[in-house]
Order: sequence, then structure tokens, then C-alpha cells
Amino acid sequence: MKTVAHATGAMGLALALLAAGPASAAAVQIEARTEAQAYQIRAWRGTTPEDVVLLPRRRIVQYLGLNAFELVTGQDLGFESSLRVFADFGLPRGEAAKVDGLRAEDADLQYAYARYAVGGFEGKLGRQLYIDSMDIMAFDGLRLRYMSRFGVGVEAYGGLWLKGSGILSSSVYQPEGTRESDSRRLEQGIVDADSSLDALEPVYGAKLLVGDLKGFSGSLGYRKALLGGKTDLERAGLELRYGRGLGVSALAGLDLDLLQLKPAQARLQVRLDRELYAVSAEALRFTPVFSTNSIWYYFAFAPRDEVRVRADFYPVGPLRYYVQALGSLYHTNINDSLALASHVDAEGAPASTNMGGAVGASLRRGSLRSALDVTYRTGFGGNQLWVDLTGGYSFDQGLFDLDARLSVAHVDDEFNPQLRGNFFGAQLWASRALSHATRISLVLEQNVNPFTRSDTKAFFLFDLKANL
Repeated sequence: MKTVAHATGAMGLALALLAAGPASAAAVQIEARTEAQAYQIRAWRGTTPEDVVLLPRRRIVQYLGLNAFELVTGQDLGFESSLRVFADFGLPRGEAAKVDGLRAEDADLQYAYARYAVGGFEGKLGRQLYIDSMDIMAFDGLRLRYMSRFGVGVEAYGGLWLKGSGILSSSVYQPEGTRESDSRRLEQGIVDADSSLDALEPVYGAKLLVGDLKGFSGSLGYRKALLGGKTDLERAGLELRYGRGLGVSALAGLDLDLLQLKPAQARLQVRLDRELYAVSAEALRFTPVFSTNSIWYYFAFAPRDEVRVRADFYPVGPLRYYVQALGSLYHTNINDSLALASHVDAEGAPASTNMGGAVGASLRRGSLRSALDVTYRTGFGGNQLWVDLTGGYSFDQGLFDLDARLSVAHVDDEFNPQLRGNFFGAQLWASRALSHATRISLVLEQNVNPFTRSDTKAFFLFDLKANL
């Protein structure tokens, strides 16, 4: 399997580098989780909205993490890794092919890197996750970071982008820069399939860093990715923060698409914190992010602007409250000849706006915890009412935990008939600690809605964490 080969290679490289010098780890940490999963997922190929096909999944998933610290006595040299292996006994390969990104069995190396730090310097080599305001990505390569004692530093990184390996990664992208949809077309011998889309995709970037200087911190970054020798992504990101405990705090972030010279994501928040209350105002922009090889990159640029105003109250006692106002503006450019345009140009408030609010309360008293959230929105997309109730209790001095969640939503989407009606969801999570290093958990979930009819999930988990 291609993914297994690359995962094994990346981990082997990191281990070989660690073995090159005298290795006498002062501490080793092993984390393992075994999951038994039973649920179903909707098929999208060969089906219609009226003829829903649910594919069963009966998976055994094993996570294994190996971390070593102070491999050389007195030196901050270590190794961290996480490997996931799974097999689906309820989904044959033929049925898995009906859903993009779905596999019957495989192995994924989440991350595996060697780390060394001394003074203000830190270096990482291997497969690693990188998270900032621009993206959450994984890459095989080198990352170097230096922070001076004056609170100013620099960072540089480069390697091979692994688009199917990161947290929240899209199934449109696969490891080693291959988009699955084009990989499938290449295998089928379709004439207009672009063979360059099966190429590796290097990515590199750099940042200027500012630590805590009288309450201010931030960074200015640049990132570029190449596919087939051509630019696939080129972004610049700015992050600024201010805060000194109770009082006024602020944060700002901008993700600029340098190819279209347009802001991709943006965020500005100002907050005032007091002992009994807190108030905040926030403005955001969200934009779909696609590869430049995708037609949607050029024709589906439809950002959404949103404003949020929130107040939190912390009275004496176990209860906490909040109230929030929300407003969104959808930048939709729809062809006037389409029937859908009549909804956008309706009389009264523009259909591209969506307004609403939310209220909530939380309770913590001893081993009891609970929270209630109610959100209502109207305008673009129709009316939506969401009610979410959670609760939990710890027994036997925290050795046994029981948590439950109940969600109810009424959606009346004027554009999508499949998103109309009442949606119900319930979840129960029971967890028992067998020892300081082991824990077992059982998760049951049930969803009922007009979209997938009935959706049932069950998960059994066994966790092991050992320090040697």
C-alpha cells in the first residue's frame, strides 16, 4: 500500500537519525488506543436523494504513539510519533470505492519526528503537523525556529506536503500531493486527465515572530507550494495579540491569498474581562480554500462575513450565563437567468444576509456538569433553530464518568429540500479507569433526520498510557 510505504519510510528515517548518536533515553512514553467502531456512512455514487444507500462500517482501529525524551543525557533531544492502523470488516473494497477518500484497510502515519532544542533554538525533522492562522497541514521535512531573549525570533520550514494526513484534511487531497479524483481518472485512462496532478508537492515558508513584549505578541508569515513546477498555493499571514490578564485584550489575524490578492480568512476581536462579566465583539471573514488546479478556485469564490457580539456573566454560585448576537453576509454572485436568483433578489431584507442570536447557561457543582445552548438564525438559507443539552457526572472519585448529549434542530432551508424538517441526535459516553494507565470507554450515538433517515453509531475504546 502506498500510504504504508511512505509512513514506514518517514518513521524509519527519523529512527535512523536518532540511532546515529549515543542513545540513552531518560524517559519513554507509550500511548496505545484500540477502537471497535460500528456505524454506517452514506454512499454518494450510484444513488439519488430519494434512494439513500447506507454503507456499513465495522472497523478495528489501533493508534500507537511512541515518545522518547532526553535521548542524550543532559540534552533536550527527543522523538515523538503516532501511527494509526485500521481494517474495516463490514465494508468491502468495491463498496469503499463509492465514497471518495474511503478505504477498507490502511495505515496512516500521523506524525514522526526528531526534536532538538537548546537555548532559544528548536529544530524538528520528519513528519509533523503545522498549525497556524492559514492552515492545518502535515509535511515531511525540516522546521527550524529561533527565539531570542529579547522576544523576537524567526522560523523556517520546508518539505513535502501531505494533504491527506493532517487533522481536518479534505478527501479531495491525498498524501504526496495526489488528488484522489484525478488519480482515479488516471487509472481509468481518461484522455483529459492531467498526469501532472499525480506529482509530488513541495511546500516551504518562513515567519517573523514576536513574543510577549508588554502584552503584545504576533507573527508575519509566508507560504508557497508547487505542483508540477507551478504555484499551487501562495499565502501571507499576519497574527497579532494583546492581553495582560483582566482588562482589555485583542487579537487580529489575516490570511492573504497572494495569487488573487484577496483576503482568504480574517478575524478581529476585542474583549473586556472583569471578575463578574466579560463582553466581546468580533468580525470574521471565511472563504472556501481550493487548489489552483480546481475550477472552483476561480468560479466559487464566495466569502462570508460575520459579526458576533457576546456577553458572559459569572455570578457567585455554580451557574454561568452568556448571550450572543450574530449577523452574516453571504457574497453570492448568481446568474440572473437562474430561478435561484429570485430568492436572492426577494423583496425586503436581502436573502444574502443571515441574522440571529444565541443564549446559554452552564452548571458545575461537585461532580455534576451540565450546559444548555439555544441558537436561532434566519435569512439566507432559511430558518434554523438549534437546541443542545449536555450533562455529565463523575462517580467513584473520578474513576467512572458518564456523559450524555441531546441535540434538536429545526431547519427550513429554502435552497436544499434535503435540509428541511426536524433533526434529532443523542449520544451517551461511559468511561471507566481500570488503573492509572488504562481506561475503557463505550460511546453510543443515534441520529434521526430526513436526510439519512436513521444513523446509529457505536464505539468501544481501550486506552493505555505507560511511562518507562
